[in-house]
Amino acid sequence: MISFTSLAHSAILWTATPSPEPSLYPEYNGDVNLVTPGVVGFVATLFIAVATLLIIVDMNRRVRRVRYRELAQETIRNEQTLADGAIEGSGDVEGIDTSRAPDTDGPPTQRAD
Repeated sequence: MISFTSLAHSAILWTATPSPEPSLYPEYNGDVNLVTPGVVGFVATLFIAVATLLIIVDMNRRVRRVRYRELAQETIRNEQTLADGAIEGSGDVEGIDTSRAPDTDGPPTQRAD
């Protein structure tokens, strides 16, 4: 069982104000609004901004490349379907958008969206 003295001793220790622990850094006595990260902080922020910009440009280029590849594959599939004679003037072939079918007279073209 817990005795009254141990409870009183715990309460005193719990409510007592602890002494401050020693700090590794000396106390700053100047104006805290004048403290800046300095050149190191500027260089770190500049590095992060430039890296983010380069990543965005690279991602944009990769997404555009994937979109052009899909467009080229769709054009090739439509041309192969037309060449195989699947569309014989009816224009009602399942799964093929005949309204976007390329001309068979000239080379395939790509849209620049």
